[in-house]
Amino acid sequence: MQRGDTRAGWAGLLAFAFAFPFGVAGALLIAPWVSLLAVFALPVHAGFWRWQQPPWALFGAAAFLIWALTSFLWSPHDDPGQLWRTGLGVPLYILFAIRVGQLKGVWQRRVEAALLFAVLALGLFLLAESLLDGAATRSFKVTAEEFGSHPDMGIMIAVNRSLGHATVPLLLLSMPVALISWRDGGPMVGAVILVLAAVASFSFATEVNTVAFVLGLIAAGLTALWPRTMLACLFGVLAGVVIVLPLILPGLIDAMPDSWRAAMPPSFEWRLQIWSYTGDLIRQQPWFGYGLDASRPLNGEAEVFALGSLHNVEALPMHPHNATLHIWLETGAVGATLLAGVLVALGGRIAAAQQLSRLQAVGVAWIVVVYVSLVVFSYGVWQEWHQGTLALAATSVFFLAARKRS
Repeated sequence: MQRGDTRAGWAGLLAFAFAFPFGVAGALLIAPWVSLLAVFALPVHAGFWRWQQPPWALFGAAAFLIWALTSFLWSPHDDPGQLWRTGLGVPLYILFAIRVGQLKGVWQRRVEAALLFAVLALGLFLLAESLLDGAATRSFKVTAEEFGSHPDMGIMIAVNRSLGHATVPLLLLSMPVALISWRDGGPMVGAVILVLAAVASFSFATEVNTVAFVLGLIAAGLTALWPRTMLACLFGVLAGVVIVLPLILPGLIDAMPDSWRAAMPPSFEWRLQIWSYTGDLIRQQPWFGYGLDASRPLNGEAEVFALGSLHNVEALPMHPHNATLHIWLETGAVGATLLAGVLVALGGRIAAAQQLSRLQAVGVAWIVVVYVSLVVFSYGVWQEWHQGTLALAATSVFFLAARKRS
């Protein structure tokens, strides 16, 4: 047992025990909770900070984070809140995942039990909400959040948004916990967990969760066949996408046949217009970007045809709803290059790890593809609620490492 394992063990137990109620509430409280527990579990002994080989991926991540924070100096957004949330939050999320993920023996088993509780409880809650048309969440919105005066459509949009957010921790954690159950002789429990995740991902009118589940399942299946090769290729492809996609996406959108765009739902057409508008902004200031959180003031107007008429909508609502465009828009080519380097270094480190098991490789591929799907097709890069949730998922993958022979 390492020094400080008791504190780290309690941090893991509390994090996953509260992941259920915080997830039910829309997952927004997960990030500050994980940050607080990372401080609680902070290793004070020197042994934790000694590395057998230089952690180049960690150094690269630090360089990217410093550049992103520095870019706030030329950002048109004057609220420094994101500066502190990202600058303090990201290191704490990483610290939490590494420290709690290193637990062994009795504390690891306890945290795994808390993991299983969180995923099953959240999955069963979301199953009930999908069958009952979000009754519990609707009741809370109407009574506690005073949505009673809103029209039914407005209430259901808020309900589905909350439940769609609640599905994210279930999605990210479902495969690692299913693999832990399978490893420990409970394959049926793992199958139930994946079924619950599938039901939630296809519910609540949140298409990005459906896409994330399907793509994650494909990536997990391929990684089960070729673990190390798939992980190296996956991270390499993602690094290339970060560099190339924002440069070619506007052209691809312009070349899309009008018949395809006319057949799309209004929300998809709006997304394409957001991406086109963001691509134009990137071309105007490609090297250093517009600065951290610049997406908020860099707004405009667009028109979307829906329900038989044209509607004026925001051309850049809060953020580009695409992680690669978001990185290029705010941190420029410098930030995109740094992030691509981090992905290459991290992929190489994971794929070459001596204790990488097949199950762990599958868990890594699942988390990476699900998370990337969420931030490429919907959420903003700097949203701390899903960064904290990613920290929980990364922690669970550490427990799938191959066990040392006695």
